[in-house]
Amino acid sequence: MDNLRAMGLMGLAMACFAAGDGMIKLLTQSISRGQVMVFMGLGGVVVFALLCRQQSTRIISPLFFRPIIVLRNVAEVTAAVSFFTAFTLAPLSSIAAIMQTIPLILTVTAAVFLKEHVGPRRWGAVFIGMIGVMIILRPDSGGLDPALLLAVLGTLALAARDLAARLAPQEASTPLLSLYAFGALIPVGFVLSWVGEGNQPISLTSAWHLILMNAFAILGYFCATKAMRIGEVSSVSPVRYTRLPFAAVVGYVLFSEIPDAQTLFGSALIIGAGLFVMLREAQIKS
Repeated sequence: MDNLRAMGLMGLAMACFAAGDGMIKLLTQSISRGQVMVFMGLGGVVVFALLCRQQSTRIISPLFFRPIIVLRNVAEVTAAVSFFTAFTLAPLSSIAAIMQTIPLILTVTAAVFLKEHVGPRRWGAVFIGMIGVMIILRPDSGGLDPALLLAVLGTLALAARDLAARLAPQEASTPLLSLYAFGALIPVGFVLSWVGEGNQPISLTSAWHLILMNAFAILGYFCATKAMRIGEVSSVSPVRYTRLPFAAVVGYVLFSEIPDAQTLFGSALIIGAGLFVMLREAQIKS
């Protein structure tokens, strides 16, 4: 296993995802969320359709109607709508911190739905991570922030998507699952534009941001996938937490966002809990 190279690729993937989030936040200031979703969906469909063709994978398949794949697509769309809305209203670093709870949520769902054994120490880590989320949400400071609640909803949807991917049939390749997920964004984006904000003129600046958004998303996906294939999971997975500092840098450079003390403390609890869960899982499997 080429762990050092894999860790570098995963770090690059997290930087790309953070930059892509920044592009989405910029875009939603000038065009509608629906338009952004449509263009993201189109970009993903083109790339993953080419990958499916390269692998001789049949795109039009009964697999599309499998309940678990339908669930995965619904979760993907729910996450996209939630995060696209949250990006317009909340700091990138706060959203990125909440997203880091996905390993903790997957630990809970694995115990509940997959009947995997989770010991008291991992349950304790999950509890501490949830305390970190509550610190970021600030429920005692005049009510919960709706934008951050949307980030929580989006994170739960991403966890459901990942769980569905684990349960998907083996014949459904990663490019095919990704193609279906990105394709689902297109009609939902059209509906959002039609019933909500409408279609806004796309300037040259917005077009450039759309290109960058898709480029960052595709490069990030490629690097993350490659990293998981050439490196050990226990070495590569912790690098996912670099998305948080990358998001903080993007937020500061593009939007002059500075995380406050509560966000930093809550983020530290989430990252510490997540790393502990990963370490325990690696020890149990070894």
